[in-house]
Amino acid sequence: MSCSDQICATCAWWTRSAPKLANAIRDPSAAFELGTCQFNPPAVVQGSGSFPVSLYPETHESRFCGSWASAEGGSDPDDGERNIIFIHRKAA
Repeated sequence: MSCSDQICATCAWWTRSAPKLANAIRDPSAAFELGTCQFNPPAVVQGSGSFPVSLYPETHESRFCGSWASAEGGSDPDDGERNIIFIHRKAA
């Protein structure tokens, strides 16, 4: 596949019209060409209220990055499983 074909729209880590909030449902008002990249875990940012929220980066379908993986052919190394690991500094 050429570099020009390796865009968000064909990437296994990108979801069209997905919510930016990590714990939200699909956003029906999102523009068709926008989606979220779920290659990295969501970033925690200060929300409009007093509570922090976790957000995925929102990208346009025509963008390219170095973490592209084919959405076809099952090249996802973890078979679609998404685990977020929290590291605790104290012994259990």
